[in-house]
Amino acid sequence: MRRYIPSLLQRNRGAAKVIANGGFQMMLSPVAVVKGSASCSLPATSYTTMPVHASLLTTSRKMTTAYQGIPGDGKHNSHLISDLIPFEATLVDGRRVEVDFFRRVEDDIEEDEYYAGMALMNLIIREGRSWPFDQEFESVDDWRGYFLSHTAFVVRAINNGMDSSKKHSSRSGEILGCFYVKPNYPGRCSHVCNGGFITAPRFRRLGVGRLMGRVFLRVAKDLGYKSSYFNLVFKSNAGSVLMWESLGFERVAVLENAADLEGLDELDTAYGYRYDLDKLSDNYRP
Repeated sequence: MRRYIPSLLQRNRGAAKVIANGGFQMMLSPVAVVKGSASCSLPATSYTTMPVHASLLTTSRKMTTAYQGIPGDGKHNSHLISDLIPFEATLVDGRRVEVDFFRRVEDDIEEDEYYAGMALMNLIIREGRSWPFDQEFESVDDWRGYFLSHTAFVVRAINNGMDSSKKHSSRSGEILGCFYVKPNYPGRCSHVCNGGFITAPRFRRLGVGRLMGRVFLRVAKDLGYKSSYFNLVFKSNAGSVLMWESLGFERVAVLENAADLEGLDELDTAYGYRYDLDKLSDNYRP
């Protein structure tokens, strides 16, 4: 039986404080709410893409959208990507990491990656620069309904190493980032997906965001999505803009005065970015 944990809001804020002070230390990477994809590839000799229409993969979840969903475990249709996940890679500093599903460790808030993910999300909401939300998630189930409603992943350190400042060590098993893949729209448009990306601030500039983006493309295609669309990539987030364009995303929309972000004196512009997943090679590997 799962042990009752009192005051989820209090525990969540405590976890966020740990992160801010160097614990899990994660924050949203440069991309905004309806986010998306990147690139990847798999050798034809070891991988076969399954061209299944996303809206046909399930009937219970196809009416959800980028902003709402059913609380899940982030493993929706995981059998379609079992040949890819977990995916191991090497960052620019030589550290080995794995892209894997969230690990649920009941009765241990410090090891439970659900709590780490929620604390990261709330940290970004309070930061007010990358996502449109202005209210924090108060329970794990609420967060699960948003982040784990479909398919979601963490970037987890395989070995010990240093952060991007090269001043502080980090442990094996530490989460360097996380992201999700889910429909952008309901029903007849549910074959268009988006993604949400978080990178721990002290692990930026190590290639974590780019790795997540590349894996996203492979995963999104193999889950049956036909294209990816990011609704709100903010102009002030120059790193995000540069990264998505370098990964082949096409800017197809400009929405002026779209966001009232922290630290800006005027409303920010948002860009819409699209990636045609039908054009992604079946041999494409992250």
